Amino acid sequence: MLLSSVLLASMLQNPLCDVCWLRDDSRKNTTVLAYLKNENKTSEHYLKPLMGTQKKLLDEWEAMAGNKAEKPWLDINGYHYKTLNKGVRGVVVRKNQQREDVVINMNLRAENHAYYRLGNWSVSPNNRLVAIAENIVGDDNYIISVIDIASGETLTQFLGEYADTLVWKSDKEVIVVENETNTYRPYKAVLRNIKTNTSVTLYQETNPAWLVSAYMASDAKSILIQSNNHNTSVQYLLRSEEKSGIDPKAALRLVKPRKSSVEYYVDVLDGKYYIKSNQGGRFAIYTAQDVQREWTPIIQPNGEITRWHLANRRIVIEEKKQGITLLEGFDLQGKKVFSNNLSKAASVGWMARNTNPASQTINVRTMGLSQPPAWTKLNIETGETVSSDADVYNQFSTNNYVSELISVKHQGVEVPVSLVYRKDMLTDDSPVFLYGYGAYGVTMRPYFMPQIISLVDRGAVYAIAHVRGGGFKGDDWYQAGKGVNRLNSIQDFIAAAQVMKQFRIESPSEKKVDRDILALGSSAGGTLVAAAINQRPELFKGAALQVPFVDVLSSMSDESIPLTRQQYAEWGNPNKPEERNVMRVYSPFDNISAKNYPALLVRSGLFDSRVPYWEAAKYTARIKALSTANNPYLLVTDLQSGHSTDRTKALRQQAMDYAFLLNLTNLNK
Repeated sequence: MLLSSVLLASMLQNPLCDVCWLRDDSRKNTTVLAYLKNENKTSEHYLKPLMGTQKKLLDEWEAMAGNKAEKPWLDINGYHYKTLNKGVRGVVVRKNQQREDVVINMNLRAENHAYYRLGNWSVSPNNRLVAIAENIVGDDNYIISVIDIASGETLTQFLGEYADTLVWKSDKEVIVVENETNTYRPYKAVLRNIKTNTSVTLYQETNPAWLVSAYMASDAKSILIQSNNHNTSVQYLLRSEEKSGIDPKAALRLVKPRKSSVEYYVDVLDGKYYIKSNQGGRFAIYTAQDVQREWTPIIQPNGEITRWHLANRRIVIEEKKQGITLLEGFDLQGKKVFSNNLSKAASVGWMARNTNPASQTINVRTMGLSQPPAWTKLNIETGETVSSDADVYNQFSTNNYVSELISVKHQGVEVPVSLVYRKDMLTDDSPVFLYGYGAYGVTMRPYFMPQIISLVDRGAVYAIAHVRGGGFKGDDWYQAGKGVNRLNSIQDFIAAAQVMKQFRIESPSEKKVDRDILALGSSAGGTLVAAAINQRPELFKGAALQVPFVDVLSSMSDESIPLTRQQYAEWGNPNKPEERNVMRVYSPFDNISAKNYPALLVRSGLFDSRVPYWEAAKYTARIKALSTANNPYLLVTDLQSGHSTDRTKALRQQAMDYAFLLNLTNLNK
């Protein structure tokens, strides 16, 4: 209580920086930690009576889990690899003929760590070593260890690395990408020699808005070192079979110089280059005998290429057209040989776990809000189904549920909303759980989750608003909601909430429908939901926000915060008056005022390097001080995690978030 009094006094004395003291980059300030712990205790006290509902939900999710369809093996260097859900965190196994060996036991490696995350792993060409990227703090600096698979011995470790890049150049050399100190920007590709414990810098990016990565091409002989910003890329080609003694840095070949707004991504197979690029205005697939010379377009789809897979006789692309995903196969000259529609009402499909270009089949993952996940194999020559195996869930029948994709007309556009409900449970006062994201061109797919089914089985409607700024309708949809257009995404979410508030499946009478709207948003989705609540708090009964990016203006104005410079294209550059003014209008923290705010449960991670914990702390503190409603405003800071946490803890948190929101409705049972 004393800390709350201090906070209130601080706000009254200095309203322009009322809660700045909550920021502590060291994460060690005793006063700040005491405040966070006190808020945790306050939240725990409020949430304690809801633990029964939390347990019911967790039990339901566990009981519902039935038989999972067998995940396809990854074909790597003549062996088969797979991650299995054994124990709390799982294991990576490999199979050779009938023998299966454990390559990585995450359960053992997580012992004695309050936080653990396996970010990536990669096996050496001779299958004797595995490089793994692990995090035991919660930030974006990973520890990369190289382990002898047979003995389990750790041969070497590198600190402060980027998780996504682990590329073996040879059995003794691995390419990693180092993070820049303090900013966590992946900026330098380094070749590490495991045998001699030496390293060579292959490429270093000096532009603070650009990020470095690397990947192995389909021929398993060509490595691409890449640097890119939001709309431009540049690549360097390195052959893994270069003779020893040759300076690898000198062996790098620039593919094409960087050119503003031009992206290209190279793949190699059978001595021929294939390139996905927008050099002609739209993304297309090109081919070339010499990647540094002229490229010939062979596939020019009408929609947008979201994924592509290069095989010995086929090129398969995922093409998105106005929210519809097509899987299309072409011969190597660009002639279309098949086309499959992967989109149905509130469902989705995509290529996954395809690692062998010599395979005659490809794997496709499908699911929907009321459609359990399935693995389907397609003939790469014809596109015909070879086999399909779906998950089977206990006490679940697809026939009991209705899932659909509706359009909300707003500002001259139609905003897609995926939703699911039980027709036999739907009443005129059934609440709506409305999820939103809408940033980075990311499409929030309508995944199947037992967690959603639990809500729907209680009589709720679950909906996903595919607002502008996301990628549901392609790049134009994304551009219409990013940067100076961010207000569009917020207005889209508000429009979706308004329509769902009055949602009905039929109109037998003139009785008004007025549903409670419970909003959910995570990270950039927290920006969306919090900004919508600022504008129309009366629309929402409550909201649960996870690691929300809510202090947009301050964070984007502070280049000492990790990755700020790389985010200008997404959120705006505050050094430009027009862009700063837009941020000022919607930035959730900066637009809190004396209003009847709905109930809020806000979560953060103390070691989050993407969205610092103090954003959630400052936001919640100001809501508490200024709201004119007598609602709970709860802050929960995980003192042992970052932007994400392990699956078990995440499920417990999700169950409590749902319990919190259900408690605000007539479905709390």
